[in-house]
Amino acid sequence: MKSESKIDWTVPRPNINPKTKQPYKRGRNWGIVVYPGDSLPKNWREIISTEPIAVSPLHDKDVNPDGTTKKAHYHLVLNYKGNKSFEQIDEIARILRAPVPQRISSLTGAVRYLTHMDNPEKYQYDNSEIQTFGGFDLESCLALSTGDKRQTLKDMLIFISDNDIVHLKDLLDYCMSDNSPAGWFEIATERSTLVIKEYIKSNWQKHHILDNEDINGRD
Repeated sequence: MKSESKIDWTVPRPNINPKTKQPYKRGRNWGIVVYPGDSLPKNWREIISTEPIAVSPLHDKDVNPDGTTKKAHYHLVLNYKGNKSFEQIDEIARILRAPVPQRISSLTGAVRYLTHMDNPEKYQYDNSEIQTFGGFDLESCLALSTGDKRQTLKDMLIFISDNDIVHLKDLLDYCMSDNSPAGWFEIATERSTLVIKEYIKSNWQKHHILDNEDINGRD
């Protein structure tokens, strides 16, 4: 049986974005995926401990479209104060025996993906299991951006209207359920409670008036 050729991890890899086929530009945010059980060094956390990096919980419950379980892996998000080249990040990836790194366009989105916060169709990992090194500011990265908060609130108000929600309890029960999109409970309890309460109250008043009109119209 022909043996597989071994990868020479000392050789730098070409800087090519697989999507655009163009070189990655320098950037502050990069992502790496590592696979335990392959050639990942046992002391890999020690190796990355001086880098500003966040490490996901072990993704061992992800599934492929055909229902089979994906190979267990960790997602690594690196966030530097200054720009780094592909070659600099690839050097780290090769030490970790990892696939080619990719530049990250949305730091918040990448960090929230560490536990699938915004992907309710995927397995939800525990945020408390995210590890950080090198001064990585996890709290600010996990927070929704201003634009995300505004869109989430808009989606919640549309949901209230479309589903004839007239009690805050019903909305909060939904926000606590497994069906709720990521971020809804945060918005409902910390960010926009007053707006949501007034909108639900107005929705109730509207239904109350319409009901009375129907009753009077029948008399």
